[in-house]
Amino acid sequence: MDPAKGPVLLNYGIEECRFTKPVYVGATIGVRFTVKEKSDQKKKDEEDIAKGIVKFLVDIYDETDETVE
Repeated sequence: MDPAKGPVLLNYGIEECRFTKPVYVGATIGVRFTVKEKSDQKKKDEEDIAKGIVKFLVDIYDETDETVE
């Protein structure tokens, strides 16, 4: 994903992430975001910026490429 630069008005849902396997101090982890759904919102007027809601699938993995979340 290579999003265009612009403001992020709201970011929620991260509190739902749960690690299903141990991640130890010093471990290297990575994160993959996959867009699952995108919905545009109407502009209030012509000067309003484009915005909408994007829902992601989040995959957190360890150095062995095993999913830990």
